[in-house]
Amino acid sequence: MKLIIIAAGQGSRIRAITDGIPKTLLRIKGKSLLDRVLENAFTVGIEEAIIVTGYKSSDLLSYIENNKFETKVKTVYNPNWEKENGLSVLAAKPLIPDGAPFMISMSDHVYDTKLLSNIFQATLDNYDALVGLDYRINSIYDIDDGMKVSVDKNNKTKITGMSKTLSEFDAIDCGVFKCNFSFFNALEAANELGNCSLADGCNLFITESRMGGVDIGDSFWMDVDTPDAFEALVL
Repeated sequence: MKLIIIAAGQGSRIRAITDGIPKTLLRIKGKSLLDRVLENAFTVGIEEAIIVTGYKSSDLLSYIENNKFETKVKTVYNPNWEKENGLSVLAAKPLIPDGAPFMISMSDHVYDTKLLSNIFQATLDNYDALVGLDYRINSIYDIDDGMKVSVDKNNKTKITGMSKTLSEFDAIDCGVFKCNFSFFNALEAANELGNCSLADGCNLFITESRMGGVDIGDSFWMDVDTPDAFEALVL
């Protein structure tokens, strides 16, 4: 199985400390954010990572070319990197075998191997896409910016809503997905409607009861999207 790593954005909220480099190259305790995602991928048995570049693409490509990774790495450029992140996933579509399932990870999320493993091992028997869910909503860092998710009260694996503006929600999307190839169709349909974020694609699946969640339990994760979040991990 292949892992699409979204690394195309410029990270406007954390630009004060990136000094002009792609934020996925920020180092925490000696390792870049990208290194951590790739190490987790190798540990759980993911055969290949597809890194989607955009902002400062040449810097990211230079880093990849000058470093060795245990997981096989390919790159693809998203010319629409300033737009919604679903377009980065669509940019990687030609590198995913037709009909094959795949995974998606944000490049600026730090998480432990157990989190990735739980989602990697989850089956797509009942849904066409799965996302890791953190139900510890009272301890989420920067919850205001978190992708909020509601689930069916009688079936916690069934997602019923996904938006940063949900007033009532049960969990937060941790930024790691496992999808059937048909998820590309949802993103393409969302793009035709004029919006192509991952959440837009997910919401099309939600209306058809095709979107599920995986409880990440006590696994650690954090979205490194602001200087405060970065400092919280460094200290």
